This record gives sequence, C-alpha cells and structure tokens, in this order.
Amino acid sequence: MSQNAGALTPSRGNRRFIILAIVLGMMGAGLVYVATSRTSDSDSGGGSAADTAVVIAKADIPARTVVTQSMVEVKLVPAENAAPLAFSSLDQVVGQATRFPVTVGEQVLSSKVVALSGNSAAVSRSLSFVIPEGRRAFAITATEVFGAGGLVLPGDYVDIVVLYDVQFRGSNGVETVESYVVQHLMQNIEVLAVAQAIVDVVETPASGGTGSNAGASDTQRVRNSEAKPNHEAVTVTLALTPEESQRIYLAEANGRIRLAVRPYGDNETLPVDYQTKLELIPQNLPNPFQALR
Repeated sequence: MSQNAGALTPSRGNRRFIILAIVLGMMGAGLVYVATSRTSDSDSGGGSAADTAVVIAKADIPARTVVTQSMVEVKLVPAENAAPLAFSSLDQVVGQATRFPVTVGEQVLSSKVVALSGNSAAVSRSLSFVIPEGRRAFAITATEVFGAGGLVLPGDYVDIVVLYDVQFRGSNGVETVESYVVQHLMQNIEVLAVAQAIVDVVETPASGGTGSNAGASDTQRVRNSEAKPNHEAVTVTLALTPEESQRIYLAEANGRIRLAVRPYGDNETLPVDYQTKLELIPQNLPNPFQALR
C-alpha cells in the first residue's frame, strides 16, 4: 500500500501544475484582450469623430502638370494633422495644374495649384501653364481692323501678314520710288490670349504642352471652351519661339501687321512669295507706270 500511495504523489503535482498553467494562460489572454480593445477604441472609436477628409497625392506630381483623378485620393486624417489649405474633395483638384511639385502622400494645397479655366482670379495668372513647350507668350498690339474684325479668339490659329513701306531704286538707277511689300511672316501660329482671356486647351498626351511635338508648327491643340469676341482688345498674345518673337517685334516696329485666321484643323504651311505694290499694276499699262518697274 505504501508503494501505491507514493506512486500517486507525482500525478497530483502534475495536476496542480496544469491547473496553474491554465489559470495563468487565461489571465494573460484577458490582459491581451483588454489592451487590444483599448487600442482599437483609441484608434477608431474616440478619434473617428474628429477625422478630416483631405486630398492626398497617390504619386509624385511634377510642377506644371494637370492633375488627373488617378493622381490623387481622399483620406481621413486627424483634424490636427489636416493642413488649413488642403482640399477636401477630388472635384476641387482634378483639372487644375500644379504650380509646384507635390510628393507622394503629401496633402494637395490650394497654394500649390492653379485653375486653367473658369472666371476665377487665378486664371489671369495661369498663362504660363498653357504655353506649349519651347514657345513663349508674346503680345502684340491689336486693333479691330488688324485682328480679323475683332473676331480672333483664344485658341485660334493664324497666319501673320506684314506690310512694309520701302523704297525701290528707279529704272534710271538713281531715283527712288516708294512702294509697299507684303509678306507672310509666319503661318499656323496659336493665339494664347486676347486681352485678358486665356485659351483653355484640352490636355492630352499629344496636345498638353509637354510632349516632344508640343508647339511644333505642324500641330494644333484643341481648345476646351469658347471665348467671346472682344472688340475692345488692345493686345493679342501669340505662342512663338524665341526667334519668332524677335522677328515679329521687328515687323511690328517697321510695318503693319494683320492676322489671317485659319480654318479649324488646317495646319498646313505653304510657301508664299512676297508681293510689292508694283506687281499690282497691269503689265500693259503705258508709261509712266512702266518706268517705275
């Protein structure tokens, strides 16, 4: 009997150990549950009421880029982390152009974008965002007569015709005769603005002003909206290369400029010879007209 009683002693010890382990395990699980519940409550329960919707960049957005819906998203952040100038919805951002780079995860601020259409005050400052790559916005003086009867609109494409008052040497080689020379100075030039109205173009990979062909003489961008004719406009702003800017500046100072509006979609440029007033005189007229030739 003494041997049997001794054999039962280790079994009772094992039971006590197992019971103690179970109790400690249950206490640990309870502590973990309580801690987890408190963390969840602090993250989603108490703070959710104060969260604020802000527009976040999903990827790096370079400067001078039109914001598309795939570039941004709306996230909820604690109210104290929301920037005062942050947008709260995608509609407020999509379609605007970035003035400065926006990094991924950064809140999109109203100070970093500018509107390209509409009647907001920002539009008057957005000319630099619609100039094709490689071109410059160059303004020339406008009058109703000079600008196709005051009907030139932002987004039109025009030919630039210049009339010069020059002197020709007479038939005797000594006398000079005053006459006029007219020249097609440039063709297929985009009108960026008329007075303060700026072109609103459709931004596409082929016409967005950032591609390799942007600003090329054989391409045309499509405008997104139609401006109204302005008969009181005093300036017309053209998209010109630096060299073209110099040429038209000289032409404006030494001649009279007219703009010939091209049909929509006509981007063909053709060689056009200059003409003089003398060429308007019929060949069979008697002297003294022939002597002036």
